[in-house]
Amino acid sequence: MTLAHRFTLASEEAFDLDGAARWRARDDRLRRDVNVYVLASEHGTEVTAAVARTSTVRDPRLARVIASGTDTSTEPAVHYVVVDRPRGTDLGDALSRRSLPPRLAGSIVGSIARALVPLSARGIHHGAIRSSAVTVSEAGVPVLSGLGIDGHLRGDLASSTDARSRDAIDLVHLYIECVTGLRAPDTAVSDLPDEIPAGARALCVSVLEQSSEAGLSDVVDAFPPDHGALRGFAGAVRSLPLRAEVAQAEMHETFGRPAADIVSADVLSEASRIVAVSAAASHAAPDLRSDVASERLEAVAAALPVEEPEEEPVVEEPEVEPPAPAPIAEVPTDERDMFDDLAAFDAMSDEQNSGPSRSVWEAMVEPFHRRWPRSEVFARVYESAHARAGRPGPIRTRLLLLLVGAAAVVAAWMFALDLLEQPFTTDMDRHNPPPNSYPAYTYGPTASADDG
Repeated sequence: MTLAHRFTLASEEAFDLDGAARWRARDDRLRRDVNVYVLASEHGTEVTAAVARTSTVRDPRLARVIASGTDTSTEPAVHYVVVDRPRGTDLGDALSRRSLPPRLAGSIVGSIARALVPLSARGIHHGAIRSSAVTVSEAGVPVLSGLGIDGHLRGDLASSTDARSRDAIDLVHLYIECVTGLRAPDTAVSDLPDEIPAGARALCVSVLEQSSEAGLSDVVDAFPPDHGALRGFAGAVRSLPLRAEVAQAEMHETFGRPAADIVSADVLSEASRIVAVSAAASHAAPDLRSDVASERLEAVAAALPVEEPEEEPVVEEPEVEPPAPAPIAEVPTDERDMFDDLAAFDAMSDEQNSGPSRSVWEAMVEPFHRRWPRSEVFARVYESAHARAGRPGPIRTRLLLLLVGAAAVVAAWMFALDLLEQPFTTDMDRHNPPPNSYPAYTYGPTASADDG
């Protein structure tokens, strides 16, 4: 199915809000994958009007709205919104198996909060911030999706004051989920890790205990910018240990019985002893390895020479006080935010310009595909040309050079034959020139003055 003769729906994806279905689609004009939200009829007018206000937002930390409208070529009409598809690690998938260190969690939450502050002043709010709506790109930029869509689907944008506080509370809940792996309603203050910074802990406690209202400015102050913390986020997440309940569930699913029955305390103790013995045997002398492996410690001790420990003289070193560190100049908040925005913009530009360029064949087929988007022949040829252009070495140079060389040999052979068929004599013989073609000279009928 193609919407607006441009967006071809490929596959439907899981979406955790009612009132819309999310599809992975192909933008035939931009030649890249996008997210298409197909809205229910009761939300179509409201969401498309809200998306029109957010279409001018150009922040790399917020997924850009590409198009929205109603496709009347189908029955019934389809209300849709097209949004950029972030490339990177889905935060919801990462948190389903692992918890994040406070530094990574604070960098994600603080960056999104700083992106929402200027929009909040314009009356634009998200209203449904959650882990499934956040993607950390390959360049280390957290991208929030669903601006203008998710909040209206969840119904938490009744007033601007409620929406502003809703975004701040959702960000704190997201931080709590990152560091604990638990949803905010199921989290107690005692579940918060000890290594959380003091400002972040105070904000989390106030939200969990509902002792005070939180705003986006409070979130920005609690999570200062940490440039470079999210670079290599995918690899950092893979190196983190699984949560205990996730590991136990996977072991139960693999072996068909609880993890406690598979690995008990006695088994772990025996495994530790075996590992220690194996390590000692690998580092022992060749004639002692069998004794070490069989744990005959008496034979090992008898074979070792007795060494008397030497007493080393104790030298008392004078205590030297370390020099006081030089004071670090505080960077103004405006400059830090400006640097954060510039770094995020550079990462977005690099990511958008990383796609392959069009081939000649793709450029020739694309106008026909746009003119007749429902033609299966043009669609199949265009997809084949696009896939061919995306692969390295789209032209087989060896075969091309072979064909060009063969054509050159044939052309040279034909030219040589043509020269052999021509006569070696010219049309003019200098010893027997042809007669002149002009007539002989004759006098005119009028007499000259000498004759008279």
